[in-house]
Amino acid sequence: MPPYGLQAEKTVFYCFESYPGSSLWLEPGLSAGAGWRSVFIRVGTGKVPKYKLIVKEIEEAIRRGELAPYDQLPTVVELTKQYHVSRTTIEQVMDELEKLGLVSRKRGSGVYVKKVATRSFDKPLNTVSLCDGIDLDLSREPECVVHEFTVLKPDDHVRRELGLHEHSFTFYIKRSHLHDGKPLDMQYLYYPVEIFRDIRLTAAETSVRPWISENYEVTPDSFHKTLRAVNATPDEALVLSVGKGTPLLEVEQVGYLDDGRPFEYLLARFPGDLAEYQTVDSDSLPV
Repeated sequence: MPPYGLQAEKTVFYCFESYPGSSLWLEPGLSAGAGWRSVFIRVGTGKVPKYKLIVKEIEEAIRRGELAPYDQLPTVVELTKQYHVSRTTIEQVMDELEKLGLVSRKRGSGVYVKKVATRSFDKPLNTVSLCDGIDLDLSREPECVVHEFTVLKPDDHVRRELGLHEHSFTFYIKRSHLHDGKPLDMQYLYYPVEIFRDIRLTAAETSVRPWISENYEVTPDSFHKTLRAVNATPDEALVLSVGKGTPLLEVEQVGYLDDGRPFEYLLARFPGDLAEYQTVDSDSLPV
């Protein structure tokens, strides 16, 4: 059940707080195709592109089972009328849904929900999740211990990834997420001072990105990830209570704003026997 309900004459509208400055309004019971429900989007500040709001709503409909595997989505023409957007916007929506592995396009037939898309929604796709009986959403339970919080000149690799010049400074956060008081990971975060003049320690102790969204007029757009297997450093071994050289899953991530600027560099390391990475892609490994 959605968190909010508003009565408008005889129709109930539900409001989903999906993005800052915007609302999604779902009118239940109106069918526009197999399993589909009409959606009305009202954008407040215009920070988030409309196509992203539409992608979010369709993804949520799939998660809730309102769009089942093999259901056909409405046509591009139907969606442009339903959302009052251009054909180009709907094409962006379909491209994004396909990248997420949620739908497949069949030439001359339409766009269909993929069966694989509903297989593992108990664990978020394209994210690191914890196994061994620990089911923890780090975005919802972001308790952290901060090992280091300072401003510094980043090394050459981080500087290149963030597109900075050699005299640039960044906020630097070294921290670990906690579960039952025990560190689960080691994170190294860098935020350019050229974009963010101030980041608070309280944000580093919980979740940085929501704090940024509340205090800066910026819109995160995409995150590019690289996965590696690495060995724990002596410091990481001590914090994570593993042996020196123990295999760790490393996720290197660079975040980009909607104007193309890199705004965040993250290096996260998890014990190899504790974490797994799930993703659904349209491209396969070579076979």
